[in-house]
Amino acid sequence: TLQRPSSLHDALPISFDMIPFAAASIGQVHSATLSPSSPLSSSYPSNFRLAVKIQFPGVRESISSDLNNLKWLLVASSILPKGLYLENTIQVMKEELDEECDYVREAECGVRMRDLLAADDQGDFVAPRVLRELSGPMVLTTEMMEGEPLTKAIGYDQRTRDKVSVFSFRYGPRANFLVVLSSRLERAS
Repeated sequence: TLQRPSSLHDALPISFDMIPFAAASIGQVHSATLSPSSPLSSSYPSNFRLAVKIQFPGVRESISSDLNNLKWLLVASSILPKGLYLENTIQVMKEELDEECDYVREAECGVRMRDLLAADDQGDFVAPRVLRELSGPMVLTTEMMEGEPLTKAIGYDQRTRDKVSVFSFRYGPRANFLVVLSSRLERAS
């Protein structure tokens, strides 16, 4: 017979902080630690720290109606600039917002990014591991990584700034980066 867990904490193979440490555009991010008693603990280091991004319920479903309401408002208010193709603009917005809600796709992209960076023989950049076992359509669980906002790169030495610039250019403006300096890269003195 199945026993119902007495709380959310009992149901999860992780120690989960219910207070989010960050906001995501369509959800929030919580910290967690993989429990030593978890079936996953043999695959990851002891006390493996996690970032768990949880999508707000109903976000994906509300996008179409919200954009239709926006379209109606823009047309009714006559504030659209001449030459704007509203149907195309709304369609692009729907597609981009749908991508933003696709945590399965985001997990796949995270795995690909980690693999790409691992194949780079320089080893200066890494991406967090994705825990597919704890991820799904509305939850993305990754390794917790400490880093600095990209804006801090101005304080790095020239060689490091060059590497960060090439990395940012190569992997695109839509990525969300924190800089984690390897032992070979340094801040300017």
